[in-house]
Amino acid sequence: MATPSDRSRQMQKTATSTSSSGYLYHQVCKKHPNFRACIGCQKCDVPVCEKCLVGEHNGHILIELEKLYQNRKEKLEQKLPIVRSELTKFETELERVKRRQKEVSENIDTVKGEIECHFESATSAFEDFKRQLLNRVDLKTSTYLHLLKDQEKHLQTCIQKMLEYIVNFQNADLEKKISFILYSACSTDEFIPENCPLSFKPGIVKYSKGCIEKSVMHKLSGYVFEKQDNGTILEKEAIQVIKTINLNQADVLTLSSDSGLYWVFLSNKNHFEKYNEKGICVEDIKVDLQNTRNKPFCIVENTGVHAIYRTETNKLSMLKNSQQKSFIDVAPLRITCLCLTRIGEILAGLVKLTKENYFGIARYSLEGERKQFITQMMKNWEREPILEGLVYRTYITENINGDICLSGETSLTKVVNIIRSNGDHRYTYEGKEASLSQPFLPRGICTNELGNILIADERNHGIHVLNKDGGFLTMLTIPDDPRASPISLCIDHHNNICIGCADGKIKILKYLG
Repeated sequence: MATPSDRSRQMQKTATSTSSSGYLYHQVCKKHPNFRACIGCQKCDVPVCEKCLVGEHNGHILIELEKLYQNRKEKLEQKLPIVRSELTKFETELERVKRRQKEVSENIDTVKGEIECHFESATSAFEDFKRQLLNRVDLKTSTYLHLLKDQEKHLQTCIQKMLEYIVNFQNADLEKKISFILYSACSTDEFIPENCPLSFKPGIVKYSKGCIEKSVMHKLSGYVFEKQDNGTILEKEAIQVIKTINLNQADVLTLSSDSGLYWVFLSNKNHFEKYNEKGICVEDIKVDLQNTRNKPFCIVENTGVHAIYRTETNKLSMLKNSQQKSFIDVAPLRITCLCLTRIGEILAGLVKLTKENYFGIARYSLEGERKQFITQMMKNWEREPILEGLVYRTYITENINGDICLSGETSLTKVVNIIRSNGDHRYTYEGKEASLSQPFLPRGICTNELGNILIADERNHGIHVLNKDGGFLTMLTIPDDPRASPISLCIDHHNNICIGCADGKIKILKYLG
């Protein structure tokens, strides 16, 4: 084996023999700036200096620097067309991003102007209502005062006549007294009404305050949302798996996206866990749901409340200011599913285990007040159960138009029911339009900003996509794992779909273009 001194002489000889490539041999060693890199390391494919040879490159095969240069030049030349091709794509994308930045910046004034205009109109409408109320107070008060004035005048006349009657009857002048007794009418009907006017009096005008609850104010004020320009579902070949998060070999029964983190409930655990994108658990919440099929959880991010979740069969709790607090107890009912609405309320699926086994949907404020309870849906002018049979698994979400979307598996049916917020039935989806190879088994359900409804089908290894009116659009499968069984679904803040699978993986798909 050559010694370091032999290698040094070889470097000097190589440098002398190729002195025509002057610039090549004036390269400073990247590791040792005080030494020139005069030869190449064939194994590491980098220029080295004399000091490198007694360090990490000791014993490596050396080649002339000019040959190393030519080898590397050929490799880089092969990649040059690819770089040029990609450069065009990146430059095009950069222009698109710049245009988008300009559009987003200019859009601020437009949106704020729309909000200002809406609130001016709302304020004007409120002012009109206020004027109407004030005018009504004036009108009613004026009417009542006129009525009372008339009564006052009438009473004063009656009183005057009564006083005259008493004075005449008790007159000290005997002649006048006798005359009154002989010639006055013995009836009192002239000055004493049959019914005393005091038996009727107008009411006092009062004001019943209007409702200024947050939910009502949300409806009045509107809301801000992200609109996708020309958002469409990508062709099957263009759908991409952005990320795969490996948890463990267990069903991902519940999945909620939380700003790059993911809350899940795994079938082999008895607590909610929050994982990062590396599949590391960073937080957990202990609950008592071991013997229940449904483990609902939803992110809230409103007035200090971060999340709402089921802790026992009949109890919901909230994570508020990093503390777990009791939310509602629905006993004797049981909670099966829940979601957050656009206006910050909670929808919860409730079941009562009786012979009838009825299922209802309750709407709660974040203060725990029940605002609505739908126990039946109106279908073809008749009341029908929302779900029939013994309830096994349910998932619920709200669409952008306010429709309630319910995915349910019971002892009798496996369907998705879409219900208006007032309880009217819109349509039922049973998977028939998708030409399925296996019976439909709906699981997790979510909606996107386009109003599309996405339904996980565990048995058919795909995601049914419907428009907001129930029309079947397509069936999504996971590109790199078409046999994966999706169970739980949610949409992240990039509008990608997150899929919790039966093998303990979370698949994140870019499916909108």
